[in-house]
Amino acid sequence: MNISRRSFLKLLLGTAASVSLFGCRTFKFDSKKAETPLKGNPDKNLWKREVRAAMNRHPLDSLVPIEIPKSHPKFPGGINRFGMSIDLNLCDGCGECALACMLENNVPRVNAEEASLGRYMHWLEIRGNVPVMCAQCGDAPCEKVCPTGAAVASPDGFSAMVYPRCVGTRFCGANCPIHARKFNYTDAEKQGLAYKFNPEVPLREKGVMEKCSFCIQRLQDDRLNAKTLGKDWRGTGLKTACAEACPKGAIVFGNWLDEDSPLVKSVRGRTVYALSPVAWLSPSVVYLLGKG
Repeated sequence: MNISRRSFLKLLLGTAASVSLFGCRTFKFDSKKAETPLKGNPDKNLWKREVRAAMNRHPLDSLVPIEIPKSHPKFPGGINRFGMSIDLNLCDGCGECALACMLENNVPRVNAEEASLGRYMHWLEIRGNVPVMCAQCGDAPCEKVCPTGAAVASPDGFSAMVYPRCVGTRFCGANCPIHARKFNYTDAEKQGLAYKFNPEVPLREKGVMEKCSFCIQRLQDDRLNAKTLGKDWRGTGLKTACAEACPKGAIVFGNWLDEDSPLVKSVRGRTVYALSPVAWLSPSVVYLLGKG
């Protein structure tokens, strides 16, 4: 019998994952409750309503002051370290960023059973009216426990996810201090809960972990354009979907290692904060409070 490398690794690591996560209950999906598979142009209000339902289901961790992010600890000679600042003087917790993230990255909705358990797939959540996503830690705990290298540091200064390597152990999710990684418990496409709004982003399959990627497809496109023009790539002018959608301009994306980046300019003269559980892990996503 032929077996793929991914299937073999799943089988090999399945027992260890089950033992490690023994306390996690499993639920059977009722096919009678499944939605009709999506065809044509789906109603985006379905995604909008789910964002509303999920808002503020989790409390916000305390914010503590940190130093302005510098070079990624694993790539001290790199010229790029992408990140975000979120100005809480401007943010009103409207949720437009979360919706934009879902549509840009083809993040699936969940069925009623998963929703009742709070198992939304949202890469960006609104907690206490504050946007929270993967902090893109320089010393990322998730990367240290991934047995296949699916969770890996990018030379561009953020924590990347290589989906073909993921065998669903959930070790990374268990080791994330802010629980920013989401596990695909169900086949969302088969249940009519997934749709490919953005053709550049593949739909993920059941059994893998998902997380914020800083809209890596936009980074890759911009990198290719810079290479074509023979320029050093610094991500100048790039915006993630959440930053682009924010009606108040509260989210700023950029390059911590570029003095002309909007990100660096956004924090000048400001105290920079991070969520307390990740403050000591060199996060690349920061928050701003107080006078600008």
